[in-house]
Amino acid sequence: MEDQKKLNNILWQAKMHLNTNWLEAMRILQEGLKRFPRNTELLLYLAELYFNKKLFRKAIKIYHHIMEIEADNETAIFQIANSFLAINEYKLAIDYYDRLFANFPELLYNKAYAYSKIGRHDKSIEALETAFNFNISSLLPYIFLAELYFLEGRHEDTLKTLEKAQLKFGSHGNISYLKGLAYFNLKNYLKAYIEFENADKLKVNSANFYKNFALTCNQIGKTEKAINLLLKCIKSNPFDPIGYIELIDIYMAKDRNEEAFAIVKLAKKNIPLSVTLSMLYDKLSTDFIDKNNKGK
Repeated sequence: MEDQKKLNNILWQAKMHLNTNWLEAMRILQEGLKRFPRNTELLLYLAELYFNKKLFRKAIKIYHHIMEIEADNETAIFQIANSFLAINEYKLAIDYYDRLFANFPELLYNKAYAYSKIGRHDKSIEALETAFNFNISSLLPYIFLAELYFLEGRHEDTLKTLEKAQLKFGSHGNISYLKGLAYFNLKNYLKAYIEFENADKLKVNSANFYKNFALTCNQIGKTEKAINLLLKCIKSNPFDPIGYIELIDIYMAKDRNEEAFAIVKLAKKNIPLSVTLSMLYDKLSTDFIDKNNKGK
């Protein structure tokens, strides 16, 4: 009984200092462990403190110590996995997640993320699909699963997942954007256009979005809108060659070579090492020289 009182007092003191002076909380826990070296409650609290301060390797060391005392301590196993995930040790994270018999959404989502980072989209999809046997209250797993389906070329499954997300969470820019990408890859350009337009209204504004929206516009004959979107793409990310190349291609297809040449000069200035842009620059330069010579 006396030991339990002392233990409770150590924990109480640590908790009192946690938000104002975490180093003091750590010192109190470390002193407490000198008296109770095998107390898993103190060890778990100290490991959690390290984890929350992003001192993941220190947290792993403490969790391993807990497992020396209680080999099947599920909190320690789960948090070791999460710690390895946080420091990009994805295979080790998966190994520890697989030691747990229970399944729950956070574990399955984290495992799916770890698998995705080592290129095992099949295992990632499998883990996420299992997670949907539980009540999912966040949009993020839907988006993640839809992205994985998209990467695997399963565009119909991408759309089905996003439709479920939209029914549950309402309209979101990233839902419309992903739907637009799926429809584009299914060559349903009108539906892709509608989804990209919705995403635009919902304030999606990345360089990749502008590029993909532009490509869709170009497919349905909205050339000027495609050009404006690619100009936005270039402004948003002036060091990505793709936006320049797509815009130059559109200008050249429409025989607007002066505008193409102006863009390729800008591109060459911003991205001097791009082979494709250098080739386009040489071609357009030659065309202009030939045109001027003929004019003489």
